[in-house]
Parts: sequence; structure tokens; C-alpha cells
Amino acid sequence: MVTINLNVNRKEYVVDVEPDTPMLWVLHNNLNLAGTKFGCGMAQCVFCQAG
Repeated sequence: MVTINLNVNRKEYVVDVEPDTPMLWVLHNNLNLAGTKFGCGMAQCVFCQAG
């Protein structure tokens, strides 16, 4: 486990996670930021272009 200090949406967080934990999982699972989504990662689903 490692301790990570994050500033997300102007709010400070401290989380303990495994070093290989994807940031997406930290935001969604540890910080309960449910708006965080995963696209296909291959530019096939247009999710990355929806911003």
C-alpha cells in the first residue's frame, strides 16, 4: 500500500491504495466519484470524443 494525496475538484483527499491501482479505480471506488467512466481505450466508442 502507498498513501497518495490528491486534490480533485478543489477538495483534498488522502487514499491508501496498491501502487498498481489505476487512477480511474481510485476516483470511482475510493473517492466515490461515480461520474468517472471508462471508455473502450481504443477510440472506438466515441466516449473520449464526447468531452
